[in-house]
Amino acid sequence: MKNNKINLVLHFSVIIFTLYILYMRFIRFLLADNETIAMAMLNPGQLPTAQPILFSGLMLVLVLMFLGLLRLKPSSGFVFRLMKGLFGYCIILLILQFLIVVGEKKLPADWTKSVFESKHLFVEIQSNQSRLRAGPSLDSKVITTVDSGTLLLLNDVKKSEGLTWNRVFLASKTYAWVVRVAPSKNGEVKRLSKTNKFYFTVLDQYSFIIALFGFLWGFLSYRKR
Repeated sequence: MKNNKINLVLHFSVIIFTLYILYMRFIRFLLADNETIAMAMLNPGQLPTAQPILFSGLMLVLVLMFLGLLRLKPSSGFVFRLMKGLFGYCIILLILQFLIVVGEKKLPADWTKSVFESKHLFVEIQSNQSRLRAGPSLDSKVITTVDSGTLLLLNDVKKSEGLTWNRVFLASKTYAWVVRVAPSKNGEVKRLSKTNKFYFTVLDQYSFIIALFGFLWGFLSYRKR
């Protein structure tokens, strides 16, 4: 039973890690198509402050699930079997997603064809301390600054003063502008932001299906100890 408990904690940890990876690669973009929760969903580091009730609820659920697993009795064979099945599913899915990311540029076009795409474009910040302004002008008031890697929901695009600006969603009825490429003092240009769209591809779809074999392996191979 002790070995089962240790394996259960390991399996639970892998499942939570896989859910986090899926969130970063897929789920947040699906949720962010709704402007109401876009800012918190795109950047999980902002969730505690942007959605404190939601964050607290998620943490509470995770703690209760973990404590519940530790209290399982030896007779709970189905739960142990299910957890091992989910563990197998997650391992296969993580391997396949890693291979997709690494080999993305070398894959045949038919494999990377989109089966779903987001309604919105997303703006990815490319430079630390990038300034978000009240208007599409270098003279406009700076509302806030964001660091490289921050994702924002695109609302509009405008050319002004010879520069291309992205209008991004910050909060309810609050928007800001960030320049795509800014001139620097030495005459060079510096990319501050770029736009992307979320695509769920054919290969992504098949990776979720193929991972079911990992679930079957884990579910069927479980043995009580």
